[in-house]
Amino acid sequence: MTLNKRNKIVYFYIYFITQIIFIYINVFLPVYFFNILNINREELAFVQFFSYLALFAKPLIAIYFDKKEVGLNKRLIMFSSTFILLFSFIIFILNLQLLIIFGIFFGVNMVCISIVDVVIDKIIIEQSPDDKTKDRNIALTQLGAILGAIYPNIIFYILFTDLYSMTTWRLFFMIGIFSLSPVLFMGFLVNVKNNMPVNEEIITEDAVDFSSIILLCVILFLFHGERIYEYPLEPWVLNKFGEQYFSLLVLLLIVLIIINALGVILGSIISNKLNRKLLLMISSAIYGMLLIIVPFTNFIWFFVFFAIMQIFSGIIVVNLGTLMIKYSKNKVTYFQFMALFGIMALVIFIPLGTYLSSIIATEIIIIIAGVFKLISIIPIYFLIIKNEKTD
Repeated sequence: MTLNKRNKIVYFYIYFITQIIFIYINVFLPVYFFNILNINREELAFVQFFSYLALFAKPLIAIYFDKKEVGLNKRLIMFSSTFILLFSFIIFILNLQLLIIFGIFFGVNMVCISIVDVVIDKIIIEQSPDDKTKDRNIALTQLGAILGAIYPNIIFYILFTDLYSMTTWRLFFMIGIFSLSPVLFMGFLVNVKNNMPVNEEIITEDAVDFSSIILLCVILFLFHGERIYEYPLEPWVLNKFGEQYFSLLVLLLIVLIIINALGVILGSIISNKLNRKLLLMISSAIYGMLLIIVPFTNFIWFFVFFAIMQIFSGIIVVNLGTLMIKYSKNKVTYFQFMALFGIMALVIFIPLGTYLSSIIATEIIIIIAGVFKLISIIPIYFLIIKNEKTD
């Protein structure tokens, strides 16, 4: 097997397993915690807050790796990070009743995922000497991410005839562990040689628009504020529509994932032809309004509205990412500074949503998420006014 083919396997599989972990944590663990274990939600929220602090490691790791070009042993980092990633996943997925153990190793797992993501992204850049190669490598990562998000839903749908069967849940978790096990071999497969030509061109630094960066930070914080319903949503769906409809929803999640991918593609196509910021504002407005309405719909309209929201979510993600790159002037430090505000929102709102679900109705939590989306229109509007002459 050539080095190029080996790296393609690594790109695909790393993004595949990171999405498996994401779906386990954000779709199925909420149901297991709330509906099966009936865990104390206040205690879980407390543990989540400290666990999600680990997310702050990613921008710091990215900045460090970007500055330290010489002497960075990527293969050794891949070996150690993937080993700890798998080990920490096994520990926390098998100790879900022990919240402290879960919280510690969940945090460790997120740090390892961050390290692996940064290393792989850096290798992709170094192994992509032209735009055609870069597009192919990015396509592989996105294909891996989509299939990784779909895979646990298919396994869940096949396995579960009784949602409250502890034996089936244990089997489901073991399949997750075995699915992640090949990650140990990625350190052997990966080729870390830098194929990028040496760039001796003198780069002139453009002035950074700090006021636009601050506005983007606010937008990112509000955009990720919708994650406040991350843990309450699936248990609420189960309680509202019943076990049969929840199993159907798990299958329909596959459709939503595909629709979201199509939304990203659509966003990439139309954003270059339209006013990017205006498109971002319109998409956020529609998304926010649908999110406020969706708690009061029946199952069919619930799915239809979420499907429409996935399209606009894809458009929002594309435009936010492009604007972050634009205003960072391709400087990693400024880009990661903006990313910190998205992480800050996750650290605050995911535990807050878990806590609030114990004292208020989930419908209200979803409405709050919609309000965050609508409020984000305000800084987007100011961004449009501020930069309308330059765009």
